[in-house]
Amino acid sequence: MRCHRLEFPTSWGTLRLIGGSRAGEGTLLMLPQFRLAIEAGRAQRKLPAMSTLFISHGHADHLLAVAYWASQRALSRLGRGRILAPQAIASDLENLLECHAGMEGEAPYDVQVTALSPQSEFQLKPGIRLEFFEVSHRVPTLGCRILWSKKQLRPELSGADEAEIRRQKEAGIEITTRVEQAILSYSADTGVRVFENPEHLAAEILLLECSFWGENDRERARRYAHLHLEDILENIHLISARHLVLFHASRRNRLHEVRKLIDTRLRPATDAEIHDVMVEWE
Repeated sequence: MRCHRLEFPTSWGTLRLIGGSRAGEGTLLMLPQFRLAIEAGRAQRKLPAMSTLFISHGHADHLLAVAYWASQRALSRLGRGRILAPQAIASDLENLLECHAGMEGEAPYDVQVTALSPQSEFQLKPGIRLEFFEVSHRVPTLGCRILWSKKQLRPELSGADEAEIRRQKEAGIEITTRVEQAILSYSADTGVRVFENPEHLAAEILLLECSFWGENDRERARRYAHLHLEDILENIHLISARHLVLFHASRRNRLHEVRKLIDTRLRPATDAEIHDVMVEWE
């Protein structure tokens, strides 16, 4: 199955997202412009080019391709890779990589694992940083936001003529201020407490897990700490994102059923543009 390829207009520019997701089978989301992979649940040819992996939690369908990624980067001599992961699993990931390198008869992979806690930050590149937040899943799990910062003219100088702006600059007065915008936020696997995080819900692009869609599956969603369609509908008024991207549908529903529910239930309930990255992995 080919990955989805989506493009989103943002305040930063057009952001490309490549990937796919199916609960229990694999979630892999890549942002090639940032050389960043969010999760590594499936081996895919483009994955080794991503120099940074964010792994949200320790479930296999989110990290099965970590060793593949590290091995292929070593084989192609792509340089140091970085894994960002919750503190609870950071040392386990280091052990996993050491084990696989040993089985391959290789020197340790050139991979740096960074342990994260809620409110951790990571500077991905100039002007782009990642910010991490806790979500309510069955194991320690972090979501992440991608924030873009830029300088812009101070609000009180908006509308001022060029001579006044030049005068203040020449006088040593700072004429700009730094502003930051969340261009993307990723929920990871989560329960309903994610709707208590308004900053997450206000990103330009919101990647939101929705595993369960059937009328009789709401209790199952609660039990496994995942979202159900009804959870999103009950909280849709809290979402101010321009783009809502759904992922992680359970195998309990065929994807044509899921997309019919998106069209008939979700689209009429929000002004956000709705997309999905759900696939039938082969």
